[in-house]
Amino acid sequence: MVSGKLALANSVAAGALALSFCTCAGAADLTRRPPPPPLMPVPMWKGLYVGGHIGGVTTSETATDIFGFSASPDPSGFLGGAQVGYNYQVAPNWLIGIEGEFSGTSASGTSVGFQSDHRWYSTLDARWGYVMGSWLLYAKGGGAWMNADYSVPGESVNVTRGGWNIGAGAEFMLAPQWSAKAEYTFLDFGNDTVGFPFTGPVAVDTRVHEFKFGVNYHFAPGAVFGRW
Repeated sequence: MVSGKLALANSVAAGALALSFCTCAGAADLTRRPPPPPLMPVPMWKGLYVGGHIGGVTTSETATDIFGFSASPDPSGFLGGAQVGYNYQVAPNWLIGIEGEFSGTSASGTSVGFQSDHRWYSTLDARWGYVMGSWLLYAKGGGAWMNADYSVPGESVNVTRGGWNIGAGAEFMLAPQWSAKAEYTFLDFGNDTVGFPFTGPVAVDTRVHEFKFGVNYHFAPGAVFGRW
């Protein structure tokens, strides 16, 4: 009889202890704070970057000889090349920078015996950008250069010409140090005189439209860490 009472007392004590433990554990769970959000990379656009691009080109080009006879070869084709630049972030959402770009091209066209083959374009620009999180919207403008072979029956000349350009684009940060961009650039080389040894001078007026897609690698700093 005594042993039975002891056994019952022990069972009650064990149950009370278990209940107390569960109550304490539940209270601890209720008062425990949720873990902080993980550290996420916040893209930073400032610093040095290099990249490459591909795209297409169309032109409006007119060649006029000394007799007033005109041809419009309007070369078009593909282009591809590389760019290098530096961004300086002047405010949380604004940046300025400089960028140099070189593009080889297959742009070619023929009109009434006048052949125009564009070899390359190059630009050196100032850039102004507005940052929206992982997006960068920008405009750019500066100097432009091109190299072309111009041909008439029996002779050909190679010339390098200078002009100006203006463009705009959008860039998206794919990862802390990698971005992708889409861009349009207008290049104006004006009206230059091209001298053929036998045919004589020909005035060539050229305007170029570039449509490009590219990627950039941003060296440092690629990202800083903060909480979103």
